[in-house]
Amino acid sequence: MTAPGSPLPPDHPLARFEPLRRAERILLRAFRHGDIARIGLRRPVEASDDVTVRAAFLAELALHGAGRAQGRRIQLLGAWVLGRLDLGECEVPSSLWFFRCVFDTTPLFDGARVRGALSFPDCELPGLLAERCRIAQDLALNAGCSVASEVRLQQAHIGGDFNATRLTLSGGESAIPGRRSLLADGLQVEGDVRLSEGFDASGEVRFAGARVRGDFIAGRARVSGPLDTGGARRAALVLDRIEVGGDMRLDEGFAAAGLVSLRRAQIGGDLDCTSAAFDRVGDAAWGDGTSLVLDRARIGGTLRLGQLAAPLLGASFAGTHVKALVDDLSTWGERLVLDGFNYSRFGEGAPLDARFRLAWLERQPPSHIDGDFRMQPWRRAIRVLRRMGHSASANDLAVRREQRLRRIGRIGEALPGALRWAARGAHLLFGALAGYGWRPQRLLVWSLAVWLFGAALFGLAHQEGALLPVGSPALSPFSPLGYTLDLMLPLVDLGEKRHWLPAPGAAAGFGWSDIARLAGWAVTLFGWTVALLAIASLAGWADRDRKR
Repeated sequence: MTAPGSPLPPDHPLARFEPLRRAERILLRAFRHGDIARIGLRRPVEASDDVTVRAAFLAELALHGAGRAQGRRIQLLGAWVLGRLDLGECEVPSSLWFFRCVFDTTPLFDGARVRGALSFPDCELPGLLAERCRIAQDLALNAGCSVASEVRLQQAHIGGDFNATRLTLSGGESAIPGRRSLLADGLQVEGDVRLSEGFDASGEVRFAGARVRGDFIAGRARVSGPLDTGGARRAALVLDRIEVGGDMRLDEGFAAAGLVSLRRAQIGGDLDCTSAAFDRVGDAAWGDGTSLVLDRARIGGTLRLGQLAAPLLGASFAGTHVKALVDDLSTWGERLVLDGFNYSRFGEGAPLDARFRLAWLERQPPSHIDGDFRMQPWRRAIRVLRRMGHSASANDLAVRREQRLRRIGRIGEALPGALRWAARGAHLLFGALAGYGWRPQRLLVWSLAVWLFGAALFGLAHQEGALLPVGSPALSPFSPLGYTLDLMLPLVDLGEKRHWLPAPGAAAGFGWSDIARLAGWAVTLFGWTVALLAIASLAGWADRDRKR
C-alpha cells in the first residue's frame, strides 16, 4: 500500500494525476478503507487547493483506480469538483455518494451504467445529464440539493427510488423562455418518486411516459411553469401517459403556477390532491386558461380533490375513469369539462345533495349546457346517486335536466314546426303532472284535486237540473264524488256515469248541461292521461338514464 503523501507507483491507474492535491489524497485514502472522505463539513464557497478534486481524477477513481478495493463506493463530503465529471457511456462498478459538494460543471452520465446508487444530497450543481443512464439502486438529489439549470433523465432506468426531496431547481441564470428544469420523459423507476418536503422547481417538470412501480409523491412541492415570449405561462408539471403502480400524491400544500397535465395517465392507486393549490398565481383566470387536465386518465382508486386552496378553473376530465370521487365546496370553479368523466361512486365526505351536484354540473362551459348540450355528465351523476341510495337527489337532478333541455330547445328539435311545439307542450305537461316520471306522487295530488273540484262542479250541475237519471225515478241518490270518480277511472265501471247523464242542452245559450258534458269529457281525458303517465313513470319508459 502506498504511504500517505508519497507518490503513487508509475503503474498505478492514477499515477498520471501526480502530484495529487490534498483533497484527492484524502479521497484516495478513504476510498481504500471504505470510509467517507471528509474534505470539509460544509459546501465550499470557493475552489481553493485544499478542497478541490479534479473531475477527471474522480472519474478515473470511480472506473479504474479502485484496484483491490473495487466494489467500494466513493463517499465525498464538502469538496469542490473541478471540471466535468464525465462518465457517459461508462460502466461504473460501485455507488457514488457526494454530500455538500460543489460541481462547477454539469456532470455527464448519459448512457452510463451505475451498479450501485448515485447520490447528491445537499450538493450544488449547474445541471445533471443522465439520459439513458441505468442506475441499479437509488438516484438522490435530495436534502437541500440545488441545481441551477436542467436535470435530464429521459429514458433512464432507476432500480430503486428517485429521491428529490428538498431539491431546488432554480433556473435563476437561465434567460431561455419556456425553460424546463426537470426532464424525465420515459424514465423507469422500480421504487418511488419523491418530489416532496420542499421540492421547488422554476421551470417545467416533465415525466411524460414515465413508469413508476411504487408511489409518486409530490406533497409540499412547488412548481412554477415558465413564461413564453408572449408572457403566457406554460405547463408547470407534465405527467402525460405516466404509469404509476401505487398512489400519486399532489397534496399537503402542493402548489403549481401553470398547468398540471395528466393526460392518459394510469395510476393503480389513489390520486390525492387534498389541500393542493393549482394555478396558485391566478393564470387560469385570464382568458381560457386551464389549471388541471386529466383527459382519458385512469385512476384505480379514489380521486381526492378536497380542501383546495382555490377552486379549479378550466379543469378537464374528458374521458377520465376513477373508482371514487371526493370533492367539496372548495373544489370546483368555472369552465369544467366533464364529458366522459366516469366514476363509480362519490367517496366519503363528498356532498350528495342535489343542490351541490346541480351547481357542479352547471359549471361546465356554456356551450356544454346549452346548444352543444352534453348528456353524459348528468347521466353519470344521476346513476351514481341512485346506485348509492340517494334517489331523491338523483330525481331532483333529472327534473332540472329536463327543464334545461326544454329551455334550450332540445325537446322535439327533430320534428317539424307544429309537431315540435306539440312535443314541447306535452313535455311541459308531463313535468307538471309527474315530474317527468321522477315524481309520480304528484299524480295523486293532481288526481285528488281534480276529483274534489269535479265533485263540486257536478254537485252544482245536479242542483241546477243539468244531470238527470237514466229512467224514472232514480234508482239511488246522486253522489258527486262517486260520479266524478267513475268518470276518472279508466276501464272501471262504478255504475254512476251509466245512471246519470247531462240533460239535453237548451237551444239558446250555453247552460249547465253543456258545462257538465264538457267537464265529463275533461275528467275522463284527465283520468286516461294520469293512468298512462303512471304506467310510463313506474315502468321507466321516460327514463333517459335507463340502460336499454
